[in-house]
Amino acid sequence: MTNKESFREVMDRLWPRTRKELEKGMENAKTMLNKGEKYLRDISERGAEKTKRISLMVQREKVYYNLGKTVAGTPASKWPSTKKIKDLVKEAKSLSKQIKAIK
Repeated sequence: MTNKESFREVMDRLWPRTRKELEKGMENAKTMLNKGEKYLRDISERGAEKTKRISLMVQREKVYYNLGKTVAGTPASKWPSTKKIKDLVKEAKSLSKQIKAIK
């Protein structure tokens, strides 16, 4: 028996077990990759939601600032009838609803 034949016999004997282990390892790797992909997708979605929420909060703060400036420059008796004040209050409420919807 030559070295080539003995090597072939050893490989014929070991290959079925090795093949099963390799297939098992491939399945485990696929499972781990899928879990990692899902985790990254979840983090990305949460990050996008958080970024949008922060953006809306900054917009709302700007509306509050403008509302304060408008109120400070308008006599108190004219507040209920001032269109700009009504519009700013409406916009602030709308932004607050959008922020709550994201949470």
